[in-house]
Amino acid sequence: MDSLQDAPARVEALSELSRFRAGLRACFTRRGDVLFELADAMLCAQGPVRSPVELSLEPEFRRRHGSVYDALAHGQTSSSRLRHLLIGLSAPARAGEPLMFAIDTTPHARPDAQYADERMMVQVRGKGGDRWLPGWPYSLLVGIQWGSSSWVDPIEAHRLRPGEEHTDVTIDQITGLLKDLTATGKWQPGDPPPLVLLDAGNYATDLTHALAGHDVQLLVRLRTTRVFYLAPRPGDRDRWALRRATARSSPAPTPSNGTPPISNARWSPSCTAP
Repeated sequence: MDSLQDAPARVEALSELSRFRAGLRACFTRRGDVLFELADAMLCAQGPVRSPVELSLEPEFRRRHGSVYDALAHGQTSSSRLRHLLIGLSAPARAGEPLMFAIDTTPHARPDAQYADERMMVQVRGKGGDRWLPGWPYSLLVGIQWGSSSWVDPIEAHRLRPGEEHTDVTIDQITGLLKDLTATGKWQPGDPPPLVLLDAGNYATDLTHALAGHDVQLLVRLRTTRVFYLAPRPGDRDRWALRRATARSSPAPTPSNGTPPISNARWSPSCTAP
């Protein structure tokens, strides 16, 4: 028998679940009832689903099997509403610390789906080495927390279309994230700016330029092939000017004796230590 002390907590949990289900139903803007029951049927299926029509056999799906394909072909989902809903359920930040999110791409290989539209070549990693297969790449936005936990809060999965640049998609995802954080009250002026972690597939300079003026922190992993030039030290410009003038006044250089190189000091992010 449940104790009376547990009853209020269970009622609150069921109320939160009910609010989430109502919000999820509102995200389906066309064929909403069918899509909602399909989601229930997929969650309650007792094994892998090999065909969409199999979901019509689940007790949670109360319609005919023909409506499954009709909903998948003509149904619509508001991705902005769904992102807004999931951000509102994400875990809050600890006091004095920023909300943390991560964006990265993941492949969904579909080599046998010959009639699937907009397939691209995706990199699939495995024990036998990396392979390139036809499929769909997705840009995933998740909420993460401090600590060693591997659990994340799913927020958005955007399928990259042919011709789309991942950095442009990432910028749209971050700007939409910041708007929803403000709208849901997860972030307020005066709080630490949200921290977004990104892999090396994004261009840090493009992201910094596009998001200038936004209250957000970016932590981007750099490719090992990137090279940066440090600011010149005091007096370097005068020495370079003297070397350039000397090179111009000297006889024509031979192939083995060219103009002295003029550049700032180089810095590369590559390293061998872990």
